[in-house]
Amino acid sequence: AIVASIILLCINMKVKGLQMTVLLFMLGVVLSLVVKGAHLEDNLGALGRSYVMWIEIDPHLLLFTLLPPLLAGDAMSIDTSVVKKVAYQCLYLAGPGVLICAVLTAFFLQVFLHTYGWGFWLCLTTGSILCATDPVAVVALLKELGASPTLTVQIQGESLLNDGTAIVLYTVAYEILSGQEKDPGDVIVFLVKTALYAWLLGLLIGSLFLFWIKAAKNKLDHNSGLLQVSLTLACAYSSFIIAEGVFKVSGVLSTVAASLILAHKMWPHVVAHQAMHTIWHVFEYL
Repeated sequence: AIVASIILLCINMKVKGLQMTVLLFMLGVVLSLVVKGAHLEDNLGALGRSYVMWIEIDPHLLLFTLLPPLLAGDAMSIDTSVVKKVAYQCLYLAGPGVLICAVLTAFFLQVFLHTYGWGFWLCLTTGSILCATDPVAVVALLKELGASPTLTVQIQGESLLNDGTAIVLYTVAYEILSGQEKDPGDVIVFLVKTALYAWLLGLLIGSLFLFWIKAAKNKLDHNSGLLQVSLTLACAYSSFIIAEGVFKVSGVLSTVAASLILAHKMWPHVVAHQAMHTIWHVFEYL
């Protein structure tokens, strides 16, 4: 998979206008159709076993492994001076905006799928999955075209926060669909506690790691840069795992909050700026 993505990246460097996200998605779909359609899993040896392992992987393992560095990489590179200007717009789009989108999607699905026995809560569960967009290709294109930083940060900031809203909405809808009784007050309390506690926890963890990164600053020691990069990665995973695994709040919002603390105050204390950017680009690419 890594070799295939490197080949596509080389092609993308030569042929302008191609988007890596779309190319990788199409490659994965074609590969899956060929392997599953021709029943090649048992004939490909180690590659076939690897394919089956990836298909059957625990979704929580995938979430805990891949999501923290993606969130942290985006949040740490964001321009916090612009974020202050568009923060309310990002919160509106990622909060009420996602909620409205999910509810409208649920009504649409219920109208067209009611003959198949789809109730409102099943439709809302599906809508919460579909409403959180990931505009990676759009943000990359905006940067290439030299679009307004305000517009770029609005889209980027909304994409960082909408995952948290969607996951919380999915959890509530799925629990009600599973038979748990919740009144509107319970739902509101759950939403507020999950979001607010996650944000405060992320700010705390981000502040602790910021202090640690400052303490590791030493331009005369070549290990200082390596230590600082490692601390940023540890901050991403710590904020997500502690929030999700220990306190049962939104790991997405916690990671974003911790990473925004680093984005706002960390960079003057970073020893190797280029190394930090390059390594985090590699993390996001992988």
